[in-house]
Amino acid sequence: MSMTKDDLIFLIDTKKSFEFSYNGKNYNLTYDKDEKGEYIVFGQTFQGEKYKSFGEFYNNAKVENHFFREMLDVIKL
Repeated sequence: MSMTKDDLIFLIDTKKSFEFSYNGKNYNLTYDKDEKGEYIVFGQTFQGEKYKSFGEFYNNAKVENHFFREMLDVIKL
Protein backbone atom coordinates (compact mmCIF):
# COMPACT_ATOMS: atom_id res chain seq x y z
CA MET A 1 0.00 0.00 0.00
CA SER A 2 1.39 3.40 -0.98
CA MET A 3 1.56 6.26 1.49
CA THR A 4 -0.99 9.06 1.19
CA LYS A 5 -0.88 12.59 2.53
CA ASP A 6 -3.41 11.52 5.20
CA ASP A 7 -1.09 8.65 6.22
CA LEU A 8 1.78 11.11 6.54
CA ILE A 9 -0.31 13.52 8.62
CA PHE A 10 -1.31 10.64 10.92
CA LEU A 11 2.33 9.58 11.39
CA ILE A 12 3.32 13.12 12.32
CA ASP A 13 0.29 13.81 14.54
CA THR A 14 0.95 10.62 16.50
CA LYS A 15 4.75 11.09 16.41
CA LYS A 16 5.36 7.68 14.86
CA SER A 17 8.83 7.11 13.46
CA PHE A 18 9.05 5.84 9.91
CA GLU A 19 11.88 4.43 7.78
CA PHE A 20 12.10 3.65 4.09
CA SER A 21 14.74 3.01 1.45
CA TYR A 22 15.09 4.75 -1.89
CA ASN A 23 17.85 4.00 -4.39
CA GLY A 24 19.76 2.03 -1.77
CA LYS A 25 19.73 4.83 0.81
CA ASN A 26 17.82 4.73 4.10
CA TYR A 27 15.64 7.65 5.17
CA ASN A 28 14.09 8.30 8.59
CA LEU A 29 11.22 10.40 9.86
CA THR A 30 11.66 11.04 13.59
CA TYR A 31 11.07 13.79 16.13
CA ASP A 32 13.18 15.90 18.45
CA LYS A 33 12.77 18.81 20.81
CA ASP A 34 14.94 21.44 22.40
CA GLU A 35 14.43 24.65 24.35
CA LYS A 36 12.85 26.26 21.24
CA GLY A 37 10.20 23.58 20.70
CA GLU A 38 9.48 20.30 18.96
CA TYR A 39 10.70 19.38 15.49
CA ILE A 40 10.10 16.88 12.73
CA VAL A 41 13.45 15.39 11.71
CA PHE A 42 13.72 13.91 8.21
CA GLY A 43 16.56 12.76 6.00
CA GLN A 44 19.09 10.06 5.44
CA THR A 45 20.04 8.11 8.53
CA PHE A 46 22.07 10.36 10.86
CA GLN A 47 21.75 13.33 8.48
CA GLY A 48 18.24 14.56 9.20
CA GLU A 49 17.10 18.15 8.84
CA LYS A 50 14.75 19.76 11.36
CA TYR A 51 11.37 21.18 10.37
CA LYS A 52 9.22 23.26 12.74
CA SER A 53 5.84 22.24 11.32
CA PHE A 54 4.11 19.82 9.00
CA GLY A 55 3.75 22.60 6.40
CA GLU A 56 7.45 23.42 6.44
CA PHE A 57 8.31 19.72 6.19
CA TYR A 58 5.74 18.99 3.47
CA ASN A 59 6.83 21.93 1.32
CA ASN A 60 10.61 21.60 1.71
CA ALA A 61 11.74 18.04 2.52
CA LYS A 62 13.57 16.29 -0.31
CA VAL A 63 14.68 12.79 -1.19
CA GLU A 64 17.60 13.20 -3.55
CA ASN A 65 16.35 15.77 -6.11
CA HIS A 66 12.66 15.09 -5.51
CA PHE A 67 10.30 16.73 -3.06
CA PHE A 68 9.17 14.15 -0.51
CA ARG A 69 5.52 15.12 -1.12
CA GLU A 70 5.86 14.12 -4.79
CA MET A 71 7.16 10.67 -3.83
CA LEU A 72 4.37 9.54 -1.49
CA ASP A 73 2.95 7.16 -4.08
CA VAL A 74 6.25 5.24 -4.33
CA ILE A 75 6.74 4.92 -0.56
CA LYS A 76 5.24 1.75 0.87
CA LEU A 77 3.67 1.56 4.32
